[in-house]
Amino acid sequence: MNFGNGKKEKISIRFCGTGGMGVILVGFILGKAAIYEDKNAIQMQSYGASQRGSKVRSDVIISENEILYPIIDKADVLIAFSKRAFDYYLPKTTKNALVLINSDLIDYQNESIIKIPASKIARELNNPKVLNIVMLGAFIKKTEILTTKSIIKSINNTIPKSYQEVNKLAFNRGINLV
Repeated sequence: MNFGNGKKEKISIRFCGTGGMGVILVGFILGKAAIYEDKNAIQMQSYGASQRGSKVRSDVIISENEILYPIIDKADVLIAFSKRAFDYYLPKTTKNALVLINSDLIDYQNESIIKIPASKIARELNNPKVLNIVMLGAFIKKTEILTTKSIIKSINNTIPKSYQEVNKLAFNRGINLV
């Protein structure tokens, strides 16, 4: 897979935010899309005792080969939806990690971080819950580790039919930001 400045056999991606932001769902969508492209993928999640409002993470490992160790110690990619989760998980990334943040909720000044106004776009689409898919679109466009076709297929096979269109719009808006 192409990633960063070269090829990698395995990429570890960590989505993080607070409960209710769709962190676990977006990890599931990404992992399923990787499988559609005949890659190996695992998705693990962690959340506090009360899910809504507590810190949540969804870890996805995508690999060309068998995944022998399914735990992410330091993520190659951090995609942060909220400040609290960002502050906690940023130190748990690799030295040259790709970092994308929801710039509507996280104010962090660093040229190497990609700032995505995901909450604003989700509000424009009249569905604040699609901020996760906006972030996914930006990530896929930036890395091209999977095709948009496999992500759309995963959205269609995961999201209830009545919400598929707004999620596809959110995904495309994220793509167009990068």
